[in-house]
Amino acid sequence: MFSIQQMAQQEQAREIRSRLETAVMGLEPGSPQREEAIKRVLEDMVAAAGDRIEPGPAWDFSSEKERTVFAMDDTVILRPVLKSDADFYVSVKVQYSSMYQGITRLKQDLNEGLLLTDLCQPETFFCMILDATDGASIGFIGLKDTRIEPWEIGIEVDGRYTRKRYGSKSIRLFLNEIHRLTGRAEYKARVDTGNIPSQKCFEKLGAKLVGLCDGPFLKLPDEKKRFEDRHLDLIDDSMRELATRMGVEPRKLLSHVLDYRLTSPL
Repeated sequence: MFSIQQMAQQEQAREIRSRLETAVMGLEPGSPQREEAIKRVLEDMVAAAGDRIEPGPAWDFSSEKERTVFAMDDTVILRPVLKSDADFYVSVKVQYSSMYQGITRLKQDLNEGLLLTDLCQPETFFCMILDATDGASIGFIGLKDTRIEPWEIGIEVDGRYTRKRYGSKSIRLFLNEIHRLTGRAEYKARVDTGNIPSQKCFEKLGAKLVGLCDGPFLKLPDEKKRFEDRHLDLIDDSMRELATRMGVEPRKLLSHVLDYRLTSPL
């Protein structure tokens, strides 16, 4: 799948590596000075790209996480994630993320830790998407961080099951149950500007495109400008049409993602 954000991730990873290599040049491997130099670079990067949103308290989904089934219909079953889902989770992530591709190449026994870190924190709530007919693992769906308003939905589907309506059915089922439990009506979804199938999926569910927002990468203005300058050739007619509809410069679609809002019940 064509992903502008994946390209941004790859380029950002190269820039980080270059900054680290420069910072440790001439320092003895394993020395305290080298470790301190690495720490300073990483701390500076985190501080520069720090969250502008002050998080509030997390919603307590602890009882829901203990359910055998969170929600189901005749197409999909949504079941809270388990440690045993780790290998499948990482197998899906590597399809869409160069970062996970790199991690798995370096070390093979991190799957459970990645699952726990990404999906099983107190502020998150994620479910596996299973085929209701045969129980096959299809993907995962959930809330990324219930401390930040509005709650953002995240969904990824194994490439073997994309474009078969599993995604839209899962989103509808998941958010309607979340709405029933919490009364929350508005949800956010961030979609890559080059991911036309996901855009169509959310729009068919009634999602409203409210503007552009930062993606998971390219947080700083200079990072965004450099990436835009390097990839103006990626702007095609569909992106120009979208930019005109949104009233923004087409180049901005390279360094941002689309901000959709869903209202539940769907």
